[in-house]
Amino acid sequence: MDLLSTFSQTTRRYSNAATWVLSSEIRLQAGLASASRLMLLGFHNMALSRQRLAFMVTTEAEALEGLARTRPGLLIITNQLEQGSGLAVVEAARDLVDDIRSILIVDPRLDDLVAVGCSRADAVLSETDCFTAAKPVVAMSRSIAIGQRFRSAAVLAAMEAASMRRQPWRDEPPQLNARELAMVELLVQGFGDRQVAEQLGLSYEGARSLGKSLRRKLGAGSRGQAVAKALQLGLARLGGR
Repeated sequence: MDLLSTFSQTTRRYSNAATWVLSSEIRLQAGLASASRLMLLGFHNMALSRQRLAFMVTTEAEALEGLARTRPGLLIITNQLEQGSGLAVVEAARDLVDDIRSILIVDPRLDDLVAVGCSRADAVLSETDCFTAAKPVVAMSRSIAIGQRFRSAAVLAAMEAASMRRQPWRDEPPQLNARELAMVELLVQGFGDRQVAEQLGLSYEGARSLGKSLRRKLGAGSRGQAVAKALQLGLARLGGR
């Protein structure tokens, strides 16, 4: 596939995307993390101001340290890092910086699109969707600028398929109580622990404890994996039951 003509339009598209972010209430200092140094170089060269770059790192530990130290308003991260995962950073980001907006860039050849789609990221963008006629980068920027979640086409397709398809459980499916099922429904909508606590009438620590119990029953290592498994088992569906 010859991408020359597609790339020739990239500057204008990113300019339109930047306009949405610049006109929003997002604090315009960004932290970036990726295993790809070439991708980081590209973001560095596209930055409107070097002073708006809080950090540029390649590992999960460095990204978490950078978030805690610089508290940027925007996190742009790939799931593939040299060590750790971008998904883990995204799950922790809102607890470190309460008003941060996060963009998770994924590779469908390597990443679980259902798990990343169910994450706390404000936007999840598949690399394969970046240069399609639908212009997802502009749509993504518009969505996060007005406080809405965004999932690009490939991610949505994977999530929809998972929500419609029940997968066999290795033993008996886990028995979730009413409060755990209610939490699953909230997590599918993108709620974080504090929002879950408010909706279910729990303390913040109570919501975190409930989340741990839910992940343990589902055999999941993260919030995104727990929601993905719940969708696959038919315990919840996108858009409600």
